[in-house]
Amino acid sequence: MQLWLSPILKALNRVGGKISVYFRDDDAGWADDRLLSLLDVFESHCVPVDLAVIPTALTAQLACQLRQRIETHRQILGLHQHGYAHVNHQTTGRKSEFGDQRSLLEQYADIAAGQQILRNAFGSLIQPIFTPPWNRCTQDTVEVLKELGFKSLSRDITAEPLETGKLTETPVHIDWSGKFRGEEMVPFPLGERIAEVIQQTAKIGIMLHHQCMDGIERQRLATLLNVFSGYPKVHLTPMSEMLP
Repeated sequence: MQLWLSPILKALNRVGGKISVYFRDDDAGWADDRLLSLLDVFESHCVPVDLAVIPTALTAQLACQLRQRIETHRQILGLHQHGYAHVNHQTTGRKSEFGDQRSLLEQYADIAAGQQILRNAFGSLIQPIFTPPWNRCTQDTVEVLKELGFKSLSRDITAEPLETGKLTETPVHIDWSGKFRGEEMVPFPLGERIAEVIQQTAKIGIMLHHQCMDGIERQRLATLLNVFSGYPKVHLTPMSEMLP
């Protein structure tokens, strides 16, 4: 057994009820080869994964490949919108495509255009979930999403609270590629972080970035999928199950 899994196993053995775990992979449209290799891992383990797709980065070739995979593994692969172009529009502060330096109308134009691109590519396969680049957006973004018929917003669990109303939130709790936690930037091992979240909540979102994951990281993920799949307490679920 790999040592990094030890705290996860201990946490799973301690947990009382069932837990739901979902995986969100960001930036589909970039690094297609690594994306497809990551999908192979999930398909081989029969575990669902949701792709946050950058509309302007999506090529016809990738769209075709994803449609084919959904036809073969309909219960495995989910697709939803990841911003518009994954471009930073902030001149100061932290990066954001839909930050406070963009008006409601500017945000509406981009999100609506991205929504149409994905509908043209995937039709009804695209899900009414929105993941903002860098996990950041504003109250104006929420109003746009509700107007355009989105059902869920997916950000980091530590993101600034927003008044979402009927728009549910499907947060991610763990950044697989993150090396640090908190403002003090203290190193925090991945296994311990996952174990900590298992003990805190019954619904756990894990964020991936396929372009940052080489073969070693994908194998590491595969070992975690094996562990989760072997525990009856763990329900490996698509994000669509969280929709109202």
